[in-house]
Amino acid sequence: MFIRESSFIQAATTGKRLTRWWLAILIFVVFFMINVGVISGFALVWPVADGSAAAQVQEGIGSVISILVVLSWVTCFERRSIASLGFRRPGRGVLALLLGIVVGLAMISLPIVLLWAAGVYRTAAAPAGASSGWSALPIVLLLLLTVIAQGSNEEILVRGFYFQSLGAQLPGWLAVLIPTLSFTLVHGVVAHAIPFITIFGFGVFAILVVLRLGSLWLICGLHAGWNWALGNVFGLSVSSLDPHTNALVYLEAAPGQPEWLTGGDFGTEGSLAAAIMIVVVTAIMIALYRRHRDVSLLA
Repeated sequence: MFIRESSFIQAATTGKRLTRWWLAILIFVVFFMINVGVISGFALVWPVADGSAAAQVQEGIGSVISILVVLSWVTCFERRSIASLGFRRPGRGVLALLLGIVVGLAMISLPIVLLWAAGVYRTAAAPAGASSGWSALPIVLLLLLTVIAQGSNEEILVRGFYFQSLGAQLPGWLAVLIPTLSFTLVHGVVAHAIPFITIFGFGVFAILVVLRLGSLWLICGLHAGWNWALGNVFGLSVSSLDPHTNALVYLEAAPGQPEWLTGGDFGTEGSLAAAIMIVVVTAIMIALYRRHRDVSLLA
């Protein structure tokens, strides 16, 4: 079965209009700029410390606003249901989202724990004014809600609207490549090989998950669990952003360790261990498709 024939992609054609592929690319850029603009606007009218709980709340609110913009386009212009965007069966969907959080946490925790055990990372003192340890658990759990909003925002825009629109009109390989490359570009890793592999690989992996399940529930949770583990569980940088000021434990690179091993300022996602992990899980997903012959990614 071709990507265009999958139930997830066919759902994009259930409305009165289908956003043309070239317009979907433009809309992705505009919606991304709206997201950045909303968060920047918050920073101007409500100045807070980078990485603080308030900053995460700002990002969460900004993400919800951006989600509403995408949903408004789908429902008002395309005239199709929100469910068709990948949110059918909300009862099961919430369970899938929670499972995704656990899976995402486990995936990124694997390279982190391995690097920690190997001495590449070491525990660090919490930054001034930060909370850590068991006393930080309540706020860390509450902040998971903001991370769910942030991760879901990216998934709804990229793997939802953007991929659906292109998948219904372009060859499968282009429908996968363009949104994945766009997702990678906005993370600013074009000139850095290892983080490029990790972010691009995650984008391909996410599309495979969405196609396999026909929904966004699991990948929204997985994306959230991944980012939450980095920032609020281990106190590491999330895609080069400042570490959060609320984390269960704070890790840092041990002295003398090379950036290709630690990830440098980009965080664990820029490490060779994370790149290998995402390549392996993506290869497993591709093998599952070839075995079950669900979707051809080349047509």
